[in-house]
Amino acid sequence: MKILLLFPMADRQTGPAIKYAFEKLGHEVEGVDAKRMPLTSYSVACGFKPDLVFCSRTKELTEQVAQIKRKFPNAIACVWNVDTRTDINDWHYLFELIKTCDYYFVVGWRTIPQWRMINRNTFWLPQGLQSEIYDKPKEITETDRVRYACDVCWAGTRTGIHRGREVFLAIVEAMDVDFKQRGCLGIPRLYNEEHNKMAALSRINLACSGWPENERYTSVRNYKLMGAGGFVLELERKGLHESFPLDTIDCYKSPEDLAEKIRYWLAHDKERKEIAERGYKWVHANATYTDRMREAFNQMGMKS
Repeated sequence: MKILLLFPMADRQTGPAIKYAFEKLGHEVEGVDAKRMPLTSYSVACGFKPDLVFCSRTKELTEQVAQIKRKFPNAIACVWNVDTRTDINDWHYLFELIKTCDYYFVVGWRTIPQWRMINRNTFWLPQGLQSEIYDKPKEITETDRVRYACDVCWAGTRTGIHRGREVFLAIVEAMDVDFKQRGCLGIPRLYNEEHNKMAALSRINLACSGWPENERYTSVRNYKLMGAGGFVLELERKGLHESFPLDTIDCYKSPEDLAEKIRYWLAHDKERKEIAERGYKWVHANATYTDRMREAFNQMGMKS
């Protein structure tokens, strides 16, 4: 199958992960950076003649995808929104693109009934592991241990749209533990092999995903941490263990519960490492982007 992939590519994250997954499944993929060059999508499609158009939540793609659909009426088009909000009206500028496409995939379970009022072919498709990049570190040096080893690690923003996160991080800061933070307080985010070292050398990796009210939704952070062999402690939400098996991840309900869980897991190394190892094996076997693309094909009634 010929797949036109319209996704941000320059950050080497989700877009390249999807391209890798499609190619691993044996498909021919032509990629357009939807963030940098969305308005070239139609012209690329004219030369490529796609069977499937797989695009990101990029407003500028709306007319491009409409033109592609008119030119190639047998081509299937779909959108995968890898972010979420409590109210779908926050995404009002995407409604026309979502209506134009044949299928719409979302990461937040609770909003599906609302989205099906816009596109009846809306399905849940959680993010996954970019397994070709996120794995156990290839090498760990003494310098790495000094830089990354700690009791508890948080990698992500502290405030902004993710309401309530600050209170959880503050309670960890008040504890007598070695707490290292990345991607906030002026510290750059980590990707690729440096991320793998951070995850593997942190005894506990906080997940603290936003939007717990949207059920089953977690950040891609979880998959990356587990994929690198890290132990993950996530904020509880309904349906969490429909995304991750019970024995691969633990969760907390409140700031006080978080502090209690941290004290418990720091005192139970063997059990914590066993959970991390089960999580590592499970995510690489069941939740890679290749697995997600198979799920997407299945929802669309297409062979992967």
